[in-house]
Amino acid sequence: MLVAASTTATGCGVFCTDTSLEARPASGTPLALEAVLSSDGTPVSGGRVAFYTRATGPAGEEGRLIAQATTDSSGVARHVVQGGEQALYYEGATLNGYKVTFDNLDEVNGVRYCSSSAEGSIA
Repeated sequence: MLVAASTTATGCGVFCTDTSLEARPASGTPLALEAVLSSDGTPVSGGRVAFYTRATGPAGEEGRLIAQATTDSSGVARHVVQGGEQALYYEGATLNGYKVTFDNLDEVNGVRYCSSSAEGSIA
């Protein structure tokens, strides 16, 4: 079983507006993965977030894309894994949780936001 926790990371540059991304702890079946995108404490809607597995495999730390989702008016992006945690396992790997990334290539609501990422737990 994994410990329920989340971490956030931000990335800011001269040419973009700082963001913060939070990966909420996930549990149960179906498994609801949630990420919260904000900028200066204000939710960012319309941002595209990618969800990845975090696993240890033969080559070390690795991840596989699970899904992508767009943040709602509360800055929350969700993806539901119907099969629960078991559906994320794959041969030769040990699941360590999940990772979310916001890599902004275009403006969102007229603003160019900086990329950010976070890691979340699955319990």
